[in-house]
Amino acid sequence: ERERERERERESWKMASLDQIGKKRKRQDQEEDGKKSSTVVPSRLLETIIGKLAPIEDEDGNKFKVLSHKILDPARREIYARRFPEMTSGTVVSLICKQEENDDDEEEEEGGEDSKTKLVEHLAIVSRNEGEDISSTSEDAYEAKPFLTECKISYEEVSPTQLVEYKFKESPRWYLGMSTRLYLEAFRKSKFKSWKELILTTTCQKTLKSLLGLGPITRLYDRFALPTPPELKGKFETVDDNGKIVHIPHCVAGLRVWEPDSKSYEAITPHLDGTALCSIITTMEC
Repeated sequence: ERERERERERESWKMASLDQIGKKRKRQDQEEDGKKSSTVVPSRLLETIIGKLAPIEDEDGNKFKVLSHKILDPARREIYARRFPEMTSGTVVSLICKQEENDDDEEEEEGGEDSKTKLVEHLAIVSRNEGEDISSTSEDAYEAKPFLTECKISYEEVSPTQLVEYKFKESPRWYLGMSTRLYLEAFRKSKFKSWKELILTTTCQKTLKSLLGLGPITRLYDRFALPTPPELKGKFETVDDNGKIVHIPHCVAGLRVWEPDSKSYEAITPHLDGTALCSIITTMEC
């Protein structure tokens, strides 16, 4: 009889424990749902929220009028979020914009082909205002903030979508570069010369061996504008005889930039310009 009583007590304790675990999990699920609801904007409110957004203005005073908008494609958002963690929360919205013309522009460009201003895709992060009740469904509970960054070569304020994306042959992943197309193109005329000087001036046998092992450099590289991701860095660094780290050129396998006019990526040739060698062996891999 005592044994049966103990068994009943153990069963009762077990059921109580399971009940507590179930309640705890339910609370955790509710908290997680609350966090999600506080960052994801209901689609029915998005039109109104974006409609309240003032014209986007960069540091030079250029203003951009929003022509249309939509939630940014998840695959593209993932690329931007790896560089900008701010884009991991809230709703990232693509804003197709056109630069507003001022009087001076109209006088200079009136009637010419250049007067047609290209579209620019800006991004805005829509999130719930701090302190707002997560149960609120009013558009006033949310705020849209344009997200601008900087071209690391020109130091101009730009949209992340204007930065060139790149990838390496070691991985199919695309990375967001540090500069716009205009300034990255300028590297083409100098990078082969930089590699040649490194070959001719190095006195370290280990470094020279690493450089020659790559073969002729025919593709664009730059450790600042097109940085190697951490997981690949070790393969493109060596230490010279003086203990100094030498960075081995890591050529890109592909370049592309988003074009809002066509709503698609435009491929950019990664091959270097300005050398007879490159025109002969452009099919060679770095």
